[in-house]
Amino acid sequence: MQSSKYYGVAGALALPCGVAQAGSAPSAVLAARLADFDGWAAQRMGAERIPGVTVGFSQGDVEWVKGYGYADLENRVPATARSSYRLASVTKPMTAVAILQLVEQGKVDLDAPVQTYVPYFPVKAFPVTVRQLLGHLGGIDAYRDSKAEQHFKEHKDTRHSIAVFERFDLIAEPGTRFRYTSYGYNLLGAVIEGASGESYGGYMRRHVWGPLGMDATVMDDPDAVIAHRVRGYRLAGKEWKNSEFVDISSRFSAGGTRASVPDMLAFGRGVHAGKILSAASVAAMVQPMATRAGRLTNYGMGWEIFPTSGRYAIAHSGQQPETVTYLYSFPSRKLTIAVAANLERVNPEAFVQRLFEVVTGEPWQLNTYIADAGEQRAYQVAQGLFEEGRAHAERTNEPYADAAATREAFLQINRQALAPDAKAARAYIEAARHPASGRVFLAAGASMAAALRQSGIDLDTYSRGGALAFARDYVLLSQGAAAGTLPRFDPAFEQAVVTLAASWDRTATIAWPAAPAPASASASIPALDSQLRTAFRGQRAYPDFVPELQELAQASAARGEAESALAASSLAVALYPLSDRAHALQGLTLLRAGKWEPALAALRLAQARDPLGAASPTALNLEAYRLKGSGAVAQGIAVLQAAASLHSRDANLQDSLAEFYVEQGLHAQAVAAYRQALQLDPRYPGAVGARAAIIRFGGETKALAP
Repeated sequence: MQSSKYYGVAGALALPCGVAQAGSAPSAVLAARLADFDGWAAQRMGAERIPGVTVGFSQGDVEWVKGYGYADLENRVPATARSSYRLASVTKPMTAVAILQLVEQGKVDLDAPVQTYVPYFPVKAFPVTVRQLLGHLGGIDAYRDSKAEQHFKEHKDTRHSIAVFERFDLIAEPGTRFRYTSYGYNLLGAVIEGASGESYGGYMRRHVWGPLGMDATVMDDPDAVIAHRVRGYRLAGKEWKNSEFVDISSRFSAGGTRASVPDMLAFGRGVHAGKILSAASVAAMVQPMATRAGRLTNYGMGWEIFPTSGRYAIAHSGQQPETVTYLYSFPSRKLTIAVAANLERVNPEAFVQRLFEVVTGEPWQLNTYIADAGEQRAYQVAQGLFEEGRAHAERTNEPYADAAATREAFLQINRQALAPDAKAARAYIEAARHPASGRVFLAAGASMAAALRQSGIDLDTYSRGGALAFARDYVLLSQGAAAGTLPRFDPAFEQAVVTLAASWDRTATIAWPAAPAPASASASIPALDSQLRTAFRGQRAYPDFVPELQELAQASAARGEAESALAASSLAVALYPLSDRAHALQGLTLLRAGKWEPALAALRLAQARDPLGAASPTALNLEAYRLKGSGAVAQGIAVLQAAASLHSRDANLQDSLAEFYVEQGLHAQAVAAYRQALQLDPRYPGAVGARAAIIRFGGETKALAP
């Protein structure tokens, strides 16, 4: 790869950075936008306390990669385009590609039991196939005793890596439950070795990394001299600490590699250019799988698959000691974006989103708030149709369903998603994208996109107009067409969409005000309140700035400005009273301020707004770990305690609470929480580790055996 390199100043710490370009350089306009990205990256790194990050994109023959901050703080080594980061789970799509190569060569049958290629793996209660392993549907568990399994210090070969989990019972009959697991991908690494006769690393070098020019991609090895190796860090409060040493060879084909960001881009670009897989294999790889009950998993073969604001996108993230990574690809746009950072538990997706906006000039996502509860259902239907329909149109010009199936999809949406029974309709909307419900959003949405395209509308315009413009334009098109030519929606839905779209046209251009200086953050809340209330008064659809208010509240809280944080969260509820995220933000901010009862009341409101939303067990658990990652373990405990109060039957919350207690040295409380988790569900995923922890801290587990 041809490259050039310069050193400049990036960020508040005036850190040197390197840049590499391959092929054609970005245009002058894009180069100017990329220069602005430098300032954003520096601000983000400062706010998140990220020591070093490398980010880049490739589109067509243009490639741009840049490093910011330090790859090694102690020796002041700058992060550059050549920095070698642990890839973590971004290894998984590479493993999936190798499996599909072997399928093409006739050496692997996707539907054969895994023992066909790994005879030493014990036979389980049900057969586990290669295909099921690729989609995390094989019933293979994840870490059971994370205190041991995620902290190995010794180097392991393939046989020893499989031995870690080979005696685990299946957690479910294969095909019935999605369980994301690195152990399943370790088994796939063993399949590669058994089918090819080569070591995993050797096969990947010869058949995947080498052909794609990924010269910097290697198996991670603490004994090897690896050029440009990045050091990893964690946060203790606001203080940087070196990452714990963990030998990740036990995760070899699931997350045991190192690479540079240019190599990550080369992988994404090369796969979809057909350099190492046939078009048929690529198509199979990027099809989302479903459980036997007909629920999409949003995962294909080695890739996360989901429509992103109506765009066809595939991605994979990675996280482990020393690193976080993200690889995002938009195949129809020939655009791949990659980021790697050397701070544990930080969310790297913000860099992907911002760089996407810089490169394309499009907003990553249009956050729309609907002010009338009765009209929210119409918007949810429009959103589902837009996400599935436009993404399908980006992926292919082929119709998804024939005319009869399309009309049936419209009929089902009119009858069920728009039915008078709001509770039943809500449940149907939640299921409407899944095979169990006939994927009606996809069937109807794809036909809508095709009709709009045929009428001469450029579907790219909906990157700014969003779901309401997409649905409104189809409604008007179908109303003007000859009777029976295009399927129609219920008249009440059509009227609601047209009305909401008109309101959105008036408000969509309202931008979030420029971020205030930290010193004036408190004084800025009343100004924000007045400005936004005036702009949104009388409107039925307008921009949802809860994420921005959340950042403002979190930044204020981190500076110890509790009143500013509470003011920001109160403004979120005032502007967005129907938003679960607004009430959850208020609850979490109150919790941080030590106001327990009002916090629980706000979180209950959020849960009532959306049981699967911002106050769900999963969301609150993630928030607790975010706080823990920033060093605020005690605050994370408070979040988990509140979550356990709201969701008293959730074993995983008790397990997380126990883990946090252990970190604080509160062993008696940890044992009690582990016991509570086992009482709620003796077979929950962390049950084995919980029993081991109880014994370690002096308890008994006989009565809690499964």
